[in-house]
Amino acid sequence: MRPDLQQEFNGGVTTKSHAGLIASLERRLGLPIEFRVCEMPIIISSEFASEMSTAAQEIIEECLSSENLERSATTLQSRYRVRNEAARPLFSVVDFAVTVNDSGAYVPRLIELQGFPSLFGYQWMLAQEFMRHYGLSTVTPFLSGLDESSYADLLRSAIFADCDPREVALVEIDPEKQKTRPDFSAMRELIGLQTVNIRQVKKSGKGLFWIDADGQTRPLRRIFNRAIIDELDDLGVDLSFSWNDDLEVEWAGHPNWYFRISKFLLPYLRHHTVPRCVRVSDASESVLQDLDAYVLKPLYAFAGKGVNVRPTLADLEAVPAHERSEWILQERVQYAPCVPTPEGSNYVEIRIMLVWPDEQPRPVPVMTLARTGRGALMGARYNVIPWTGSSGCLIAG
Repeated sequence: MRPDLQQEFNGGVTTKSHAGLIASLERRLGLPIEFRVCEMPIIISSEFASEMSTAAQEIIEECLSSENLERSATTLQSRYRVRNEAARPLFSVVDFAVTVNDSGAYVPRLIELQGFPSLFGYQWMLAQEFMRHYGLSTVTPFLSGLDESSYADLLRSAIFADCDPREVALVEIDPEKQKTRPDFSAMRELIGLQTVNIRQVKKSGKGLFWIDADGQTRPLRRIFNRAIIDELDDLGVDLSFSWNDDLEVEWAGHPNWYFRISKFLLPYLRHHTVPRCVRVSDASESVLQDLDAYVLKPLYAFAGKGVNVRPTLADLEAVPAHERSEWILQERVQYAPCVPTPEGSNYVEIRIMLVWPDEQPRPVPVMTLARTGRGALMGARYNVIPWTGSSGCLIAG
């Protein structure tokens, strides 16, 4: 962390300058942002960025051990199992809380992970606007030595591969209603990626098709999938195809990895950044007697849904017996008040976003997303007062 640079940056922020930043972002996006954008980027050192990047790589690689692959195969319910699974996740994310160790040094601790893409376009645009709006030239939002051009090239190659971009799309459920839709607009600006509502994707034979803005029917050869199964189920969406159909389509990020790399694996990971974790169905008497040290989470939920930061025995007993293997108790992580603001010191959670092209031996950390606040939960929906909310990291040398 760089509290010196953070305080210097924060000192130049005014209500007017922050409003100008948001206005500029929304003009570029062509739509309003419906989550709170924090007044500040999180400024971190290159050493801390490297530490988190390395940890994220190692954790994703641990998820692909033969033992963990065998375990995670059980997460693939037959109706969600997509054919032609890729040997590894093209996209993944790893979320770390910033904590302090016994020596007083800042260290990352794993909170969550997912074999699923994140806001690759929006976080790029947000960083651009922070840097332009405040005249920052000695920091970077990119990891792994990437720059503006190589970052765009990497995403373009990963998402389009060798397909015609007109036959590739970001696919989401009702994208115009998603709070993440600023990312869809940013991805169009960054690499020309179009967005398609999954309700409008039609199956014919083994192919998938959609009707473009000009009314022309186009094949969908490759899908950058952003539709979350949980939400499709909650909304009762009736698709024209089944996930396990024999389809002539490529996946830019195979959907099976959403299940395989998830909270399901937390009890089995042994990386030094991973807090103790146990399924509710496997909780020992010692764990049950020390519930204050744990957070209760559902395996399959997103954006903090269902998280109970102060579970009781009554909460555990309320989970039906047949669902207890689908809930975990994760050792409570003590976030460090590490980000100075005019309203007090904030906690922060930093997401490392990774891309793993076929030609790379290891996943490549590319960008960050940050959530910051002073409460028990870090999600943007829980942090809506000044100097809290959604942000990203800028890395100083």
